Amino acid sequence: MSKLVIKFTQPKEMTTSEFCNLLEKHSISIGAQTSYTKNEYLISGYLVDLTKFIAEVESDAPAKQWVDYVYENQVAAV
Repeated sequence: MSKLVIKFTQPKEMTTSEFCNLLEKHSISIGAQTSYTKNEYLISGYLVDLTKFIAEVESDAPAKQWVDYVYENQVAAV
């Protein structure tokens, strides 16, 4: 299974420390910052880890609901 690279915007209400802690908790790697004004980054991980990460950041919705989001925002597979 390949790791997926997606664009993700750090929520404004989340501190950088909180953001980094969640990335680490879900085994997500952070890459380049693609937009300094939007706090948008390239992050990579396995589908299951990305969906759990996004579910925790964005809402209490089940992780499987975020699968489409991951594929819509995917920029590469590594």
